[in-house]
Amino acid sequence: MTNIGLIEIFTNWWESLNGARQLFYGIGLFAGLISLVLAAMAIIGMEHHDAVDAVGSADLNHGGGGIFSIKPLTGFFLGFGSAGGLALDAGLSLPAAVLVAVVAGSVVMAIIVVMIRTIYGFRSDGTRRIQDSVGAVGTVYITVPPRKASGGQVVVNFSGRQETLEALSVAERPIASGEKVRVTGVVDGRTVSIEPV
Repeated sequence: MTNIGLIEIFTNWWESLNGARQLFYGIGLFAGLISLVLAAMAIIGMEHHDAVDAVGSADLNHGGGGIFSIKPLTGFFLGFGSAGGLALDAGLSLPAAVLVAVVAGSVVMAIIVVMIRTIYGFRSDGTRRIQDSVGAVGTVYITVPPRKASGGQVVVNFSGRQETLEALSVAERPIASGEKVRVTGVVDGRTVSIEPV
């Protein structure tokens, strides 16, 4: 079947709907389109919480899953529009269809919030994870300058994974690439303090 045939089928179906059905299905179709755009952005790596989840992003970034961020709201309108249109198709009155639509939208939104919170719950805070590196022995990757100057990097194995981290040293001499060092503390989520072994 050609694209023109599909467009004609869709157009005929759309024109056969009354105003209330067009409103419900229109909301559902628009929310579905937004969902596809969000999915495509996630697949190609363009999704970012601060940009996509502008409202309620603070909750999401801390494992929350704010109900007023774009993904749950999109889910609500997808469920709302689809369920409302189907309810009218099934012969329910407009008030009953609105009630069904609100309940269905709320259920879809709740499921998405739970999924988001679960996903972000698996992600640990970077500072907390890097804290596990304290006491670990690593190897200097890029020479670490003396007296807490920035620019050095070390490779450290901890918590079953290998990480390349920014490194600061209180030593009075540079610590050359290849030297063994011990992590003595955490400066921030990507930086540790080190000392020669």
